[in-house]
Amino acid sequence: MAAPVRSGTAARRPIGSPAAQRSVQLELLPGRRRVAWFMVTLLVLVGAVMIGAVLLHTRLADRQLDIDALERSVREEQAAFDLLRSQRAELRSPTRLATAAVELGMSPGSETEYIPVDPMVLAITIARTGEMPVGADTEVGNNARLRPLDQFRLVKSVSAEAP
Repeated sequence: MAAPVRSGTAARRPIGSPAAQRSVQLELLPGRRRVAWFMVTLLVLVGAVMIGAVLLHTRLADRQLDIDALERSVREEQAAFDLLRSQRAELRSPTRLATAAVELGMSPGSETEYIPVDPMVLAITIARTGEMPVGADTEVGNNARLRPLDQFRLVKSVSAEAP
């Protein structure tokens, strides 16, 4: 049995009859066309958002690999630095220095002679170097907190040699 088809004001006719085929005209209603365009636009928009999310995730993963490589190289360089620091500590140890001095034929000094420094010379040296000693550095003979180059400059100026 054939199902009836409704077309506008036409009467019900069986689908298989020639009169039903001639009188039935299918139309797409404007509301359905709008829904179809909305669905297509929504589908394109969702696809663009998903592609953007994939690209963003890929970019983040690439950056994370770069960060991991940098962290690995930092760890390796810190390990190398620690190794060099331990070697330096061994080379600077007093017992090793004393042993090396004995091997070179040196002997411990019998007496120590300190040279007094005139306070005016110290003041001139401070003025020339541009650094003011602070705290324990203001004591005569204590220049431990000065940088090595400044200590060298201080010694050269006190001994009246050019730095």
